[in-house]
Parts: sequence; structure tokens; C-alpha cells
Amino acid sequence: MKLCQTCEQPLAEEITTCPSCGSEVGEGRRYIDDYRIEEVLHEGHASFLCRAVRERTNERVMIRLFTPQSGVNKKVADRLRRELKELKKLPVEGFIRHYAIRRSKDGLWYRISEWVDAESWGDVVGSGRLNDYRVAFDLFYKIASTLAVLHQEGHFIPHLILGDIIATEDENGELEVKIDYKLSRFFDPKLDRPGPMLKHLLACHPDIANERPLDFRSDIWSLGKIFVELLTADYEACNFLAKVDELPLPHEAKVLFKTMLADAPDLRPRSMSEVATALGRIKDGEIEEAKRRQLELAAASAGAIRKLKRRQKLLAALVVLLVVAGALAWFQLGLRNKESAAVLEDYANQYARSMAFVLVEYWLEEGKDTPYYRNRAEGTAFLVDSDGYLLTNRHVACPWLEDISLHMAIYQLRQNDRSPRFAYRVFLWFEGEKAFNRSADLMESADLVDAYFLGSAFRTDGIPRLTIAGVAKPPVQTRQLVASPLKDDFAVLKIDQVPEGLKPLPLDLKMDAQNVRKLSRVIALGFPLGSRTQEASVNVSVTKGHVRRSFENLLQVDASFHGGNSGGPIIDMRGKVIGLASGVATEWAPGLLPVAAPVWDMAMVLPINKAGAFLQDLKAGQVKWNGVLDLSVEARLERITEMAGKNRWAEAMAMADKELKLSFDPTLVMAAGMMHFCAGDNQGAERLFGQSLSMDAENSLAKVMLFIIDWLAGRSSVSPHRQELLALDWRSPAEFLGYLVRVLEGLVDKESALKGWDNEAERNWLRYIVALIQAERGDWADSERLLKEAVLAADTDGWEFFLASALLDQVQQRRLGSFQAESRWAEYQAEMEAFSQTVQRDQEAKERRKAELAELMTGLAEDSASPKEKREVLEKILESVPGNRDTMVGLAFCSTIEEDWVQALEYARTFLKREGRQSASRLSVGLLEPEILQRMGRQEEARASLEAYGRRMRDSWYRAISECLLGKRTEESLKKEAGKSPENLITLHAALGFWAEGCGDKERAIEHYKEALESFMDTWIEFDFAKERIRSLRRLSE
Repeated sequence: MKLCQTCEQPLAEEITTCPSCGSEVGEGRRYIDDYRIEEVLHEGHASFLCRAVRERTNERVMIRLFTPQSGVNKKVADRLRRELKELKKLPVEGFIRHYAIRRSKDGLWYRISEWVDAESWGDVVGSGRLNDYRVAFDLFYKIASTLAVLHQEGHFIPHLILGDIIATEDENGELEVKIDYKLSRFFDPKLDRPGPMLKHLLACHPDIANERPLDFRSDIWSLGKIFVELLTADYEACNFLAKVDELPLPHEAKVLFKTMLADAPDLRPRSMSEVATALGRIKDGEIEEAKRRQLELAAASAGAIRKLKRRQKLLAALVVLLVVAGALAWFQLGLRNKESAAVLEDYANQYARSMAFVLVEYWLEEGKDTPYYRNRAEGTAFLVDSDGYLLTNRHVACPWLEDISLHMAIYQLRQNDRSPRFAYRVFLWFEGEKAFNRSADLMESADLVDAYFLGSAFRTDGIPRLTIAGVAKPPVQTRQLVASPLKDDFAVLKIDQVPEGLKPLPLDLKMDAQNVRKLSRVIALGFPLGSRTQEASVNVSVTKGHVRRSFENLLQVDASFHGGNSGGPIIDMRGKVIGLASGVATEWAPGLLPVAAPVWDMAMVLPINKAGAFLQDLKAGQVKWNGVLDLSVEARLERITEMAGKNRWAEAMAMADKELKLSFDPTLVMAAGMMHFCAGDNQGAERLFGQSLSMDAENSLAKVMLFIIDWLAGRSSVSPHRQELLALDWRSPAEFLGYLVRVLEGLVDKESALKGWDNEAERNWLRYIVALIQAERGDWADSERLLKEAVLAADTDGWEFFLASALLDQVQQRRLGSFQAESRWAEYQAEMEAFSQTVQRDQEAKERRKAELAELMTGLAEDSASPKEKREVLEKILESVPGNRDTMVGLAFCSTIEEDWVQALEYARTFLKREGRQSASRLSVGLLEPEILQRMGRQEEARASLEAYGRRMRDSWYRAISECLLGKRTEESLKKEAGKSPENLITLHAALGFWAEGCGDKERAIEHYKEALESFMDTWIEFDFAKERIRSLRRLSE
């Protein structure tokens, strides 16, 4: 860009006469340092883009020259250089490569990039090529696929515009794309001179217009906008959803585009990979069918309009009749409901003052800079105890736990080696208190102090004091989520003093949700739409409804809920709280990508049982997790374990206690318990393990450590966890910990115990437990031998490593003190020092092996990995760790899935040949061996193997399965015996399905496999086995 010297009109470089004043204008720029400008592609306020050739090397490049108006200075240029280093990590394929940032001789900065023979989007659209939707959708798939790679690398382009997508042609004339990605869109975000395309995006994008946090779903919306613009050639529209309806698109494409362009981020596809997959599945035939259907609809519309006019008169008369009939019915119903309404009205007014409006603000910060990310949420809480406890939802008290954008921001910062800190504030006002500044909308500031009256609030950062007393641990396993769809969404708040006149709401702690009668009348109290529907003071809203359906962990009510209702009480005719308002039902429209639509008048209520029990635990003095994120917990743990790795147990214990004063993260509490135990402070360890167990009732390791403390004190027979741990069998993921207790109690002999492992971690735990027994018996030498083996073999981040190291210290000091001869004492001291040095040297090798295994395990955990790919990864793991029996189990099942019967049989027999406890792995692989033989057609061997299996296995359920396969018991009798146990159901039906395959009955096999999937035990190997066998059998049937 250049300026007319007469009137200062900005002009393009190629213009020689000013159109404003007629003056001649000198020739524009022809060189940038030693680069000769070949062609100017684009000129703007902040920069111009050109193709150029370096004369001395004939190197062809593209150069973007930044004008003085761009604001690019040395500071910005240095930032751009840092960004270029990051961009070089992106794959070469699909992305424009940027080489360098330089400063020209006349002081202007410019960026050198690869030469691209780009097609003009105007030419592409104008040529009509995209009128062929097959060409358009192929192009869209390529764009989305490239952006999906960008997402996988941890980057996204929320301000994505057409100018960021470079169209090229391959040698066959087909359109290809490259993405011109920049880590930051603006040189100076405060400068308000965006180009036309970017300006249009900033005006239309719902995330930008509503000041939402930008995330990966933001550029999915931007891409949807680009798709519609390319198909309509309309670059000025804002109502893109209406444009989608006008286009002759396949149904799946319409659903996809509408979800991409949804105003609410949660309704958009979860990732760019989903978009690419959806586009790739749209077939040419579907595109042609959509165009044909559009033409037919256009022809039929005129006739349809004429028919509608004839029907209007009939419909008008029908509406009048319905209104009259409805009025009569309403009058009669009102007479019957008058008494019930009066009762509920009384409760609403009685408890209104005990309702509280909750505001939560949270953010990420780094140093004293402006917060990197900030968000807020609103909801309802209610007083339930005169000591100041209130109940609400977890997603109200701790909204950050479910904020995907927050966790993505944390991930991005950490990827850039930055260390963010999490901070939050919670405010609470009771009914009638001044809470809202209605004039805030007239101010430009978005600060809380301008929008809310904070002086009267209970707060977590001041007086009067508010604390998060505890939040429920959300279920994570699929079966738990199916059984508890509201994810135990409750939390407890506590205020330091209850205001006068407030009456706690009574909870129905003995209620059985499944026995709540249908159409029972209830009311819900809360703050629908939060502060948007409030005046200056808090004013609770009341909604009436009826219980429509009831389940064990869910009540469905026909009341109208909206954001802000969450956390409020559901009160029945007796005036008792029977549940928490937790959300609304979601309707999913069918299609290639299902569209979620909230059903506002179908409220989802969490029964009060679990929340009430949780509250009782808190009142009894139990400690619960407060839900606060500690982003530095890994660093804290590393400092503690680094000290422990040097055998400085007392210092590690003191450090753990110090860290607990700063953070009460559950993992830190468990670590502190371990350090106290290793330092010999069993009393302190017992207290911390008890707290850890209170935070997570499923923490079986804490139970085992408490049992060990009781065992060492000689009171194991009265340990409160003894019977529970001894009862653990193959059905429990903590079965091995129960086995450790059996060893400690002398129910397993030493030799058998040391063979009862399936992986290296279990092996080292067993060495530690047996060494502990030997130490208590006074056999110090044998104890030391086992502990040395454990320390040398264990991973340095496993608790068994630290426990074995601490006990080894004690044993060695005991042995050292027993030597009377000076020479023997000195010799043993040297042995101890030599062993310590060996441990230090081995740690580096362990770290390398752990990193290699972690990389392999990542590939194994990917959902998209095929059985063949998983098998290849498992073979590499087995090669790295030959003794890992868990890997052999995985290989046996993977080989079976792939129908490599010979290899599967070899893996199964290799595993079974080694002695070990009758764990879930041994039981399942033992049953797999005869089933493989049956599938291979070796029936006699299969029956003999099954007979031997039944004699060998002690577990009654697996023996029953083997008897059923042998025809000694009926399937129906086992189904009845299995009951509702998901562990019984998955093992039974996986076995029956594979046996049916061996008998040639594919249909019956598929039915059994489907029954196995109904267990929802998707962490079990039998689940994947059943799923893959269904796929395989159906492929064979096609």
C-alpha cells in the first residue's frame, strides 16, 4: 500500500493515477530487501501479501509485509518468531510453512513463507465448481480433516475465516487445501481495524458476541459459517441456519451444518474429527437424492397451499370446541386440587427465606498478569441444618469440574510450559437480601462488584464466611453412569452463622425413590435463569409439578426448570425434601450427528438419599473433598516423593504435612498417609488414611493400609475392614488387595503367595507383604532379600517401592545393630552403601522403560485402535516386559478376536502353565482354552479341558459355567443364579456366546454377546471380546 502525496488517499501498489484527485502517483514498491515482488495478492490496512523471488538464489517465496499501521514492532516481531518455532511442530502436509520474521532495510517487518499457487476463492465459487455438491463435500472433508490434525496438536482457530484456507489444484485438477495457521490472530487485540471477512465473523460469532470462552468448538462454528458461504456465495448473511434450510442438502448434512452452527457450544460436535468423519460418510447417492427431493417439494408446494386454505375453516371451529372443553375440565380439576395447592403454597412460603442464591466466579491466573480464563455460574442452595449446612448441586458449587473450556485452557497452557493457578470465589445470599445492582447493564465493566452487591453476601474469601464443605465424587465407569445418570450431582456448603428466623428444610432420609407414587404433587424452589430474572433483592421462584416416573437414582417431574434452578429442593405434600433439581431431559434428534435439544418441562431430580447420608458423614466429623482444583498437585507430589526416594522419611513426612496446609487434594492426603507410615508414625498414617477413605469410600488401598496398621499392632482380628477385604473376589477390581490380606492372615503360604501375581506391581507388593511377615517373625535376612528384590524391580512412582524401601531401611538398621564384630559391621555398612548406589543407577533405566511403556499404553488405550493394532502393541509390551501375565491375557483374547486360534491357544496355555492365584484373569483364560478348542473343531479335547477346568477351579460360579457348557446344567438355571450381578452376566454370556460359535450357531452367539454388552462392564476384556465377535460374525453374514 502507498499514499497519494497530494490527498493522502491509500492506493494499491499497481495504481499510478490517484482516482480521488487525479494526481500522478509514483511507482510502488518492487523489492523487499533482495526479494523481487512478482505479484501482489492482497493489500490491506495492516499488511500486504505478495509472491516474490530471491534474485541471487531464485528461491520462490510468499511475503507478508506489515505496514506501519499494523503495530508490528520489535516486541511483536519477537513474539511472532516464538510462534514460528511452535508452528514448525505442525505436520508439513496440510499447513502453510512459515520460514522467518525479518526487518527490511526501510524498517518494516515482514514474514517469509512457502510459495503456494493458490486459487482465488472468488474464482472457485464463480466458476460454479461448488454447485456440484460432490466436489463441495470432498473439499469440505479435506478442510475439516486438516483442522482435525490441528486440534489433535492442541491448537484451534476460533477466528477462522475463508482467508485462512488456501485452495490449490493438484495435477488432476482437483481442489486441495492448506491451512494458514497463526497462533495469534491479532498483533494488538485492542486495535479495531479487522478486514471485512474478520469483521463480519466478529459480528456474527455467538461465542464472541456473548463473550464466551473460546475453545475447540468455536472454530467448528466458524467452519460451518464458511461451508454455508461457499455453497450460497453469500458472504454478508448472518442467519446461517435459515440458509441451511434453503439448500438442497442430504438430511445428514443438514443436521451436521445445524449442529456446527448451534448457538450453544455444547450442542456442536465435540471435535473436528467428528465433523470430518460425518462429512466422509455422506455418499454421492444421498447428495443426488437430496437435489431430486428439493425439486419435487417445490413442485408440490403450490398444491399443498391450496389444501391448507380449505382446512383452515375446519380447524378454527375445532379450536373453539377444544377451548370450551378444556375450560370445563380445568374448572373441575381446580376444585379437586384446591386443597393440595393450599398445602404446597404453605410450604413454599414457609421455606422461602431459607433459599439461597449462589454465585461462583473462577479463573486461571499466572503470576500477576490478567487472568487467562474467567467464568462464572449461578444456582440455588437451601439450608438443611441449624449448624449452617446447605445442599446444592456439585455443578453449582464447583462448576469448574465440568467446564470443558477450562480444562482445555489448562491443557494448552501446560503444552506451552506455563504453570497456571486456579482460583475461585463463591458468594451466597438468602431470600430478601440485596444482591443485584440493576444498573450494571449501563456500565462497560464486567466486574462482579458492578453487577452484584457483594457486601451482604456470605463468601469464601471473606466475612461472613462460606466454605465448600464437601462434594460427591462423580461416577466415571459406564455401568455407574447408566445406574446413576445424574452422576451423584450434589455438594454441601457451610456458613459460619445462620441468620435469625431461617428454618432448615427437613430431608426425607428414609425415602425409596422407586416407591414414590406417580403423579405425586411436588413444588420446586429456586432461581430460574439466575440473576437475569431478579430485581435488586433475592426473590425465590416456585414451580409446581408432578412426579411422572421414578427410578433408583432419578425422579422425572413435569415442572419447568431453567438454568439457575439447579441445586434447589423438590418438596412433597408432607413438606419434606425428596430430591435436588439437577437438570432437564435432553431430546436427541436422529441423524448422522444427533442434535441435543433440552426439554425444559421434563425436569430431572436427584433423590435426596445419597446427599442426606453425605451430610450426616460431615456432621459426624468425616472429611470430604471440597472439589477445588490444585493444578500444582503433581509438583507437590514430586517434591515429596523425591525426598522419600532419598530415604529421608521424616523430611518427606514434614513436607507432606506442609503441602496439606496449602492443598487438600485427595491424592495428596493419600501420599501424606504413606509418608507417615514410612516414617514410622502409624498413628498419623491411620488418621490420614481414614480421611482418604472418607473422601473416597472405594479407596481399597486406604483400607489395606489401615488393616496393615492394625496387623502390626496385633489387632487385625478386630480391624473394621478385615471381613470386607477378605470377601473380595474376582468380581472386584480390588481383588488383589484382598489377596494381600489373606497372605497377612496366614491363609496363603509363603511359596504360593510369591507366585500369586499377574504383573510386576503385584509381584513387588507380594514381596513386600511376605517380607513384612518375615520381619515380624525375626527372619531379617529373608526379609531383606525380598525387600531388595522389590526395590530393584518396582517402579519408582509406585507406593510398593516406597513401602519396600522404608521397611528395608528398618530391617538393615536392625541387622546392622546386631553385628558385634567391627569388621562385619563395616562390611555390612559397605554392602548397604553399594546397594543404595545400585538403586540410584537403576532408576534412570526404570524411567526410560516407563516412558517407552507409557507410549505403547497410549496406543493401546485409543478407542479407534483395531484388534490387530492392539495385538501388535501388546506384543511389543510383552517383548519389553516378558513376565507380564496381564499382557499374555490380552494377547490370548486379541488373537481369539482375530480368529488366530493356534496363537490364541498358545498364549492361553503359556499363561496357565505358570502358577498363580485364581484371579479374574486365570479364571477367564482357563475357560477360554477349551472354548478355543471347541471353535477349532476339536470337541473331544475341548470337553476334556472343560472337565479338568471344573476340577481345578475353586470358584463356584466359574465351575457352574463349565458345567453348563458340558450340558450338566441349563442356561436358564445359570441366568437365574446370575441375578442382576453384572460380573456374573458378562462372564456367563461371553462364555455361552463363544461356545455357541463353536457349535456353529452364529445367531445364538450374537444374542449372548449382546446380553454380555448389556452388563455395561466396558472395562472388562470380555466386553471388548463380545463387541468384536459381534462385528466379526455380522461381517461373515453379509
